[in-house]
Amino acid sequence: MCDAVASLPAGDTIHAWVTRFALLADPTRLTLLLCIHTAGEICVSDLAVAAGLKDTTTSQALRLLRAQGLVATQRAGRVVRYRLADETVHALLHEVADQPATL
Repeated sequence: MCDAVASLPAGDTIHAWVTRFALLADPTRLTLLLCIHTAGEICVSDLAVAAGLKDTTTSQALRLLRAQGLVATQRAGRVVRYRLADETVHALLHEVADQPATL
């Protein structure tokens, strides 16, 4: 039991992971993150088509993902491209993207 307690990260680290997992638990946001993971960099309109979502829904979800630091933007003129910014989430998506979902 002492080893289990000693291995727990600080409360703020636990909270950060809870936030990440909550973002990943939403089907829309997870779909967008998986599309970005596959594409590397992608603009909102292409991302919306790839995910089967409206542009406004996509933009709203991206705003939240950006505010939490999971995605970042690269502007080229009027086109804004999104990419994954959180390396830990990127690695997690890489690990689970090819795995079948099992319960």
